Amino acid sequence: MPAAYSRPVFKQLIKLAWPVVLAFMMQTSYNLVDIFWVGKLGATAIASVSLAGNFFYIILALGQVIGSGTVALVAHSFGARSIDRANSIAKQSLLLAFILSIVIGTLAFAYSKQIMYFLGGRDTVLTLSTGYLRIVSIGFFFQLLSFSINYIFRGAGDMKIPMYIMLIATIINLMLDPLLILGIGFFPRLEVQGAAVATAIAKFVSFVVGFLILTKGRSGIKMNFHTTWKLEGAIVRKIFGVGIPVGISYGLMATSIMVVFGIVAAFSEHALAALGIGSRIFQFASLPVVGIGIATTTIVGQNLGARDARGAMQTGNTALGLSCVIMIAFIMLFMANARGLIALFTQSVPTIEHGIEFIRIVSFYLIFVGITTSLTGVFRGAGYTIPPMIAGILKVSLLYILASSLSRTMHAGVTGVWWAMLIAYGLESLVMVLWYRKGTWRAKGLALLKGLAPARRTLSE
Repeated sequence: MPAAYSRPVFKQLIKLAWPVVLAFMMQTSYNLVDIFWVGKLGATAIASVSLAGNFFYIILALGQVIGSGTVALVAHSFGARSIDRANSIAKQSLLLAFILSIVIGTLAFAYSKQIMYFLGGRDTVLTLSTGYLRIVSIGFFFQLLSFSINYIFRGAGDMKIPMYIMLIATIINLMLDPLLILGIGFFPRLEVQGAAVATAIAKFVSFVVGFLILTKGRSGIKMNFHTTWKLEGAIVRKIFGVGIPVGISYGLMATSIMVVFGIVAAFSEHALAALGIGSRIFQFASLPVVGIGIATTTIVGQNLGARDARGAMQTGNTALGLSCVIMIAFIMLFMANARGLIALFTQSVPTIEHGIEFIRIVSFYLIFVGITTSLTGVFRGAGYTIPPMIAGILKVSLLYILASSLSRTMHAGVTGVWWAMLIAYGLESLVMVLWYRKGTWRAKGLALLKGLAPARRTLSE
């Protein structure tokens, strides 16, 4: 661990991180349940739902724009013990989510067919995916509002409520999927559209539960819903100032995935299958450090709100060390069991061989994932999200250049793509570490609430 490692900080990180990890695991199972039951209808149904699911990247990016700004500002306000300011920020976040959800939901509903066609839908897949997206677009309204609510609670340091909300949504989806997709009992057989209805209902119920909890004043947040609702320019600018670079970062993440899949697809279906399997294995391994990153955002934000720059630095160092230890453990595990891990998903010998090579080269990038995820949490907690965005731009640029040149010009084949991934993610980590050590994020964080109206009440009152 780094020299500034602190046991109290370590305990606090673990306390806040584990509910986040469980919530993300439930989100993963939520998606798997959809594919499992839709899979009973055949490959065309799976393709339709998978294609429509790509639109969720846009919802995720918008949710992160609002959520990242919200969690940073709420955390800083709690650190400063400014309850009125925290409540004002929460209210503005909900209002922004409401406006954006109306816009994006309406556009998705009205242009579902054009969107699915643009993404590659044709014939039966186009028809089914269009119907699916039209129904799910209603759920977008509640999903964006739920994003906002979850990040309000996380900014206040309460990670369990978002976990419970996700649990409720997962259970509802788990129950409704088979009933509505296959038409069990007195339920109608809606097939692909049944999956969409189940998703929309689950999103609606999770929003209602989260909203009701928010109105009860849990975790120190309680808004007065009887006052006038109107946008406040100062808070909105702060939310977007923090959130827009995060939204761009998520777009870059999706771009990097598409770049790699696009280049690998030109070689063979076995290499593509190996990439898909390996990527899912690594995504699972990343869940603990994702939880640590989100916990780091809250703790760093509250530290800086309390004017404790040293505590923020101590949290960053501890998160960085802990994430690296976890990722090193996964690297050792994957290196020792590469063949067995790939064989769990396929019996194709060429796919297994490609998968083994993928794991033995690319698994080392997990250490870089640990570094970037923990430091991204630090920068978000400070409300200074430019560094992760710049690092992401450099990563995607280098990834495309190296993957193309190594695999084709230098005739390294798909192996060149694996090495390109490792090097590009290494560059991203290096940029993040250098920016972190520079320390400008602390000054940015201490000035984040500057220009906002002072609070009238504190948490101690």
